[in-house]
Parts: sequence; structure tokens; C-alpha cells
Amino acid sequence: MPGFSLKLSRRDVVGAGALLGLAGASSHAVAGQWTRLASLAVPDPTGHLITRWRHDPYAGGSYSFLAVGSRPEHREWLRESVGGRLFFAGEATHGLFPATVHGALMSGQEAAGAIAATGARSVAIVGGGVAGLAAAKRLAEAGTTVTVYEARNRLGGRVWTDRSLGQPLDLGASWIHGVTGNPLTAIADAVGAERRATDHDSFIARTVGGRMLEEDDWPDWFWTVMETEAAYAADASALSPQAEDEGDWFGGPDVLFPGGYDQILAGLRGNYGTRLNAPAQAIDYSADEIILETNGERVTADAAIVTVPLGVLKAGTIRFTPPLPARKREAIDRLGMGLLDKAYLRFDRVFWDASVDWLGYVGPRRGHFTLWLNMAKVTGQPILLAFNAASAADALSGLSDQALVAEAMTALRAMYAA
Repeated sequence: MPGFSLKLSRRDVVGAGALLGLAGASSHAVAGQWTRLASLAVPDPTGHLITRWRHDPYAGGSYSFLAVGSRPEHREWLRESVGGRLFFAGEATHGLFPATVHGALMSGQEAAGAIAATGARSVAIVGGGVAGLAAAKRLAEAGTTVTVYEARNRLGGRVWTDRSLGQPLDLGASWIHGVTGNPLTAIADAVGAERRATDHDSFIARTVGGRMLEEDDWPDWFWTVMETEAAYAADASALSPQAEDEGDWFGGPDVLFPGGYDQILAGLRGNYGTRLNAPAQAIDYSADEIILETNGERVTADAAIVTVPLGVLKAGTIRFTPPLPARKREAIDRLGMGLLDKAYLRFDRVFWDASVDWLGYVGPRRGHFTLWLNMAKVTGQPILLAFNAASAADALSGLSDQALVAEAMTALRAMYAA
């Protein structure tokens, strides 16, 4: 089921019946009264959290996907080092586990290993998400002088836990997808993070009027939204024919963090420096040393790892001198940056199907508030989480908080009409 861990796994979606944790993807926890619609059985929400990852200048979307016109080797091209000094990491660069947190983690560790082999004594890491922190930790353990430059005022990137509703709620990554042999499992064990498995077979679907629908009555678009668009954070028409064959999976269940995904960041601490509010503006790799410009300051290092999301590379906000090689630019252009947004709603009581994990809505607008997670089973609090993906998410992200919550409530009141 959805995850945005970073990605909803396709097998998760199928198992249920299933994209990355924002300032620009603004989150607001605002108590308020909303216009009551048809049914008094559904109360007004007392607070909400909304993500808008596409509008976040330090993300540009949720996670990458293999778009029409792209091929798996484009991830290899994106990952390739340039000149033996400039390296790239992040979920979009990992061929086996793209669009996942563990893919980001492994890509950072692999880039660190490649740099260590060069003998570089100082390394600048651009981006303080999981890939950047994993690389920094490994390099520091090898005795390298490392500084992480992060554009935000916090570390974690698309791992972002908000506690403003009185409960840890993940705005980006949510799941460890497949715990068996997953490197994130070892980190979670080391920091003592509680985890809770999601039951992908615990799923019901409702339509307007509160009527329950059997699987045989689900429309084709409902399957497409769940099996494809929520998994890849992209419209089915935007996916390469090779997208479904891409990647691999660890075994075992998928688990959530009741205490917040940001707990894993403690397991990535190390003897390295960090600079917050330090967006990279230019990287010059034309000489023997890397020159990084951030906030008008110029710093030098023997090597650098760029771990910013694909959406940032697509936006071209970092100037490279000389320009990146043609096939790396092609990879940036052709790979897609998907969108999976979240809307948390807190209520004063549970009014929905309390015994199931997942709620589906077959409504009049394709993909709008189609998929809900029963957070009450995870947190013990009356909280629902809606996922919106792909073009539906892009359309909804242009609404105000008030208008978006009103649409969510329209869906819920249709699902639970008295």
C-alpha cells in the first residue's frame, strides 16, 4: 500500500486489493470548523497536515519513475561519476531499488566507497537526505573530512516527521518496504525504533452513498490508480513500458514507524560537519579541486557527492562548470519525477471502518481521494491519511488548504453517508 517509502510497492498495491516525508510542500496543522455537508455522522476535522511536494524547491516532486522515453540505463548514467571527482547518489540513481529510502541509503554508501578508493581527503556532500547522510557517515568512518551542505533548515530531506498534531506523522517516507535483509531494518534495530506491519489484505472499498463494493464491481480506473499510479506516483500513460520490470524487492512485511520515520536519522550520525540553510548554487569541477558555491560562499574539497532529488536537477538550480556530460543531462531530462501527496485529517473520534487498514473510495472524480490509510490502527488516535497521486495530486496541490480539506470531507461524507 502507499508508502512513499519513498515508493508504494506494486506488490503492496496488488496485495491490498500497495513515494518521498513539504515547506514548498507546505504542512499546516490548523484547527478549524468546516462547512457541514450531508451527513452528521461524519464530524468536522480538528486539524490537518497537507503536503505539496511538487512545489517544494528542494524536491520538485516525491520520487523518480521510469518515464516514457527513458530506459533503466538512464539511472546508470545519472549515477556515473564525472572526472573522478564529482559523484552522484540518491534514489533516482539506484537501479535495483529506485524510489525507495533503502535505495537512497545504498546509493550513498556506494558513492562513499567509490570516493574512498580515490584517496580523496576532503569531500563536500550536497544534500542532507538519507543518501547524503549515509555517504557522510561511511566516509567519516574511513577518516575522510566531510561536510554536508543542506538547503533546508533540517536534515532528512524527504524523510520528514511532523508532530504538530500531537502525534508523529510522516510527511514523506512512511514504510520500510520489505524488512528481510533491508539495511534500514538494521538501523531501526540499532536505534530501537518501534515498527508496525501493514496488512495489505485489510482493505474495503466504498462508493457514493456509503455502499460497499465487492472487487468484481471495482471500475478499471480504480485498479489503475491503486496498482500503478499510487505505486509509481505517475499517470499510467506517463510510464515507460519497462517501468514495471524495474527494480527488486526485499522479502518480509512492510512496516511503519509509529514514533516517526525520522528516528532512523539517529542511526546515520557520524563524525562529519553539517551546514543547514546552505543550498548549492554552483559546482565547478574543472580543476583538481571541487569548488562549491552556497549563499555566496565558496568552499573547496577534493571531491563532491551530489545527492539532491531528481526534481532539483531537472529544475537546473545548480550550475555545473563545465556543463554535465551529454548522457547525464539526457538521463536527467528523460527520467520522470513523480508526485504522491498526503493529507492527514485528525478528528475527535473514529467514524470509519475501524477494523481495516485501508479504505478505498470509488468516487465521481478519478483518483481524487481514492486511497486512505486508517492511522488509528497505527497511532491509537482518530487520524486518517489520504493519498493522492500523479495528475490528480498535481491538480489538488493548487488548491488552498481549506478547499483541499473540503474535497477530502466531501469524499468521506460520501463514503459514510448516513
